[in-house]
Amino acid sequence: MGVLSTGRPLTWKEIVEVRTLLKNDACNDLIKIFRKHSQRKNDPFLWGDEIEYSLVRFDHENQRVQLLLKADELLTKLNENLDKESCPVEFHAEDCNFVIEGIPSIPYSSEISSFPLVETNMKLRREIVQRFLNPNEFILTFSAFPRLGCLHCTYPEYESDPLNSFEYSLTCSDYYKTPEYPRTMFLNKNVIERRQGKVSVNVPIMKDTNTSDPFEDDLSSYGVENWQKYVETRQINHIHLDSSSIGWGCSCLQVTLQASSFHESLLLYDQLIPLTPIFLSLSTSCPIWRGFLSEVDSRWNILSKTTDDRTNEELNENLIQFSRYASVPCYLLNSNCPSIVAKHFAHLFIRDPLYVTDQQVNFESNSSINLFKFENHNSMIWNSLRFKPPVTDEMTSLGWRIEFRPMELQITDFENAALSVFLILLTRSILSFEIDLRIPISLIHENMQRAQVKNTIEQMKFYFRKQNHICEMTIDEIINGSENYFGLKSLVLNYLNSFEDIDISTRQTINEYIEFLSQRAKGDLLSNAMWMRKSIDTHPLYQHDSIVNEQIQYDLFRQIEQIANQKQLNLSHLISN
Repeated sequence: MGVLSTGRPLTWKEIVEVRTLLKNDACNDLIKIFRKHSQRKNDPFLWGDEIEYSLVRFDHENQRVQLLLKADELLTKLNENLDKESCPVEFHAEDCNFVIEGIPSIPYSSEISSFPLVETNMKLRREIVQRFLNPNEFILTFSAFPRLGCLHCTYPEYESDPLNSFEYSLTCSDYYKTPEYPRTMFLNKNVIERRQGKVSVNVPIMKDTNTSDPFEDDLSSYGVENWQKYVETRQINHIHLDSSSIGWGCSCLQVTLQASSFHESLLLYDQLIPLTPIFLSLSTSCPIWRGFLSEVDSRWNILSKTTDDRTNEELNENLIQFSRYASVPCYLLNSNCPSIVAKHFAHLFIRDPLYVTDQQVNFESNSSINLFKFENHNSMIWNSLRFKPPVTDEMTSLGWRIEFRPMELQITDFENAALSVFLILLTRSILSFEIDLRIPISLIHENMQRAQVKNTIEQMKFYFRKQNHICEMTIDEIINGSENYFGLKSLVLNYLNSFEDIDISTRQTINEYIEFLSQRAKGDLLSNAMWMRKSIDTHPLYQHDSIVNEQIQYDLFRQIEQIANQKQLNLSHLISN
């Protein structure tokens, strides 16, 4: 979500006038943090998850499901009625008005006994929000709405108006944004003004037996005269996306953990980097874009491109190598630690601030007045991992933290809890057994691309460290091991076996999570993306033309709603056969 701040949002023109001052403020704040907290030690291991929930409305009479634009209204009701002292959950606004963020209000500890609480809390969040929805409205966990950007995709319905849209979008209305959360509107405006061009993302179409060849994305149905001029950058055999809402409308599962010290936070950050593409591959859930089946299964590159503020000069001359939303640029720990950490933060400060309010700037002063904090700047850069220095105020005292950001949302709370718990167990195992997973950053970037292709678990191999050398392995080998490699599953089990006092119920829950991910890595259980493809391929109305129409999406989401709200664990829909 990012840091909230009050005041009038500045335009890009106003930010340009003071961006050096703002960066100086943020840098000075970072220096103060390091002076105060670099020797900080013995913080407790704490962690928590973040889920971006989507709101949908079923129109059963017309066999249609739409995104429900009432997150602002819902959040007002939640804040008015939620007893924060007795209910361990919190909800926050997100970019689009059909998404709300839910988190546990009390972090989890390192105690093994805390792991069963994760799924319980996720279920509670879902149940609380559902109480404030009408009978045909639901809160669901999916990463990308298949027909976002199509006509009639939201309720209420809004026609696109590219001539008057702040991003000139032919496919999405400005009304998709959360009105009570102006940060996102101004941030996206400033992205467009900085790069001097509108959103343009071309996603390769999946060629089925009856898909037109060549495929040309025809957007004439939006009823806009001379519509071609709004999508001049569309490509043959690609699905064209032209709105930040299609990127920011994607939802994810994030996990943030607090290390015991500065040094441990660097170590954990480095060891989590090679795991980012592995967990992305295990969680892929986005095969459909603007109503078409694609050749990708993930949101990652789409979101990266819709938030890319680089100018043509920065792109063409490779002055800034990656988008703001990208895989991490470097490790943090080696024999010369301070310079490497400085390099990491230097990568952050090559970016301009995109959201600033007038209360963070003194236009009459030519000197730094320390109103723009480092966290303001850090929150506008969305790498696969985020390194978060301590924050100390009257309400809380947070230590050195790492935010793990690549995972896509799963349909069930069980799946989301399994991914979260397994990740945390891996961090404990890595520290306990002093495991080193690092491989060259260039191979991490390659792995991130491989993690997004169609049916990635079945189709791709990934660079990974195997004892003292690097080789290419399948997700099955990385998780479950092979003849010459123990696998991450065995690493976690060995860590758990070192505890003698785990109660039977807790161990059973954890074993179910581990076995679920083991089976998914083997291909015995489908990823959410693969399950969606299978459901569409076998739908009686699917014409094998790559088109996912209103009726097909409606039937798909009827299944998703029933699966998500079932009372007991049953992943039979994911069984590969």
